[in-house]
Amino acid sequence: MSVLALRLGGPLQAWGGSQRLERYRRTELFPTKSAVLGMLVAALGRDRRDPVDDLVTLRFGVRADRPGELLRDFHTLSSLFDDNRRFAPERGRLPTASGAYRPASTSTQVTERFYLSDACFVAGFEGPTETLRDLDEALRRPAFPLYLGRRSCPPDRPVRLGVHDGDLLTVLGSIPFQDGGGVMPPGPSVRCEAVVEDAGGDRELVDQVRTFDSIARSYGRRRVRHHYLVVPNPTQAAGTGASEHDPMTLLEES
Repeated sequence: MSVLALRLGGPLQAWGGSQRLERYRRTELFPTKSAVLGMLVAALGRDRRDPVDDLVTLRFGVRADRPGELLRDFHTLSSLFDDNRRFAPERGRLPTASGAYRPASTSTQVTERFYLSDACFVAGFEGPTETLRDLDEALRRPAFPLYLGRRSCPPDRPVRLGVHDGDLLTVLGSIPFQDGGGVMPPGPSVRCEAVVEDAGGDRELVDQVRTFDSIARSYGRRRVRHHYLVVPNPTQAAGTGASEHDPMTLLEES
């Protein structure tokens, strides 16, 4: 058994749950399995309606190196076209799900979208080695652009961290701490929270995707367990962290 590891870091991330698309577009505090699996599907170049049965069985886990901060963004949504598709900014009408159109008086919609700012995660998929190597190669040259939950959230670095031998929890604990662009923590190791798929887990999530079809999209349930992992700090291990220099020695020499 092997694990495909990914680094998910960027200025903004947004990991939507199973909630309806309404005024508040929320984000989960950890990357969801459905969203990260969607990155793999995009890298492979599959269509949204293609089956994903061969991928949903991969066991998923994610580690929070930098949890980030919750950010709220204010949006308004309107239309520049009327119900006859003519350019008419003053009479623009938004379409509804049934195929009709909203009245012009209610066709400016207010939305609030939430993001994680300056976050960095390490995600892993556990499964057959050959399958994971094929996915890793697809991530090296993805067929479609990769993004962190929403198209406005590109990763700040390549996401590939390679294929590693071992089980999911062990690999997540062995990969060095990933710099999210902030100040590196002191010490030779860092304590990080992790959420790992576990049939006997203590929490249930609704992010086990059945299909990415835009019309028939649906999700199943899976159970996860929270862990705290002590991971190596590469900055300290390389000797580039806190210096042993003591500025008070200058006063002593004088």
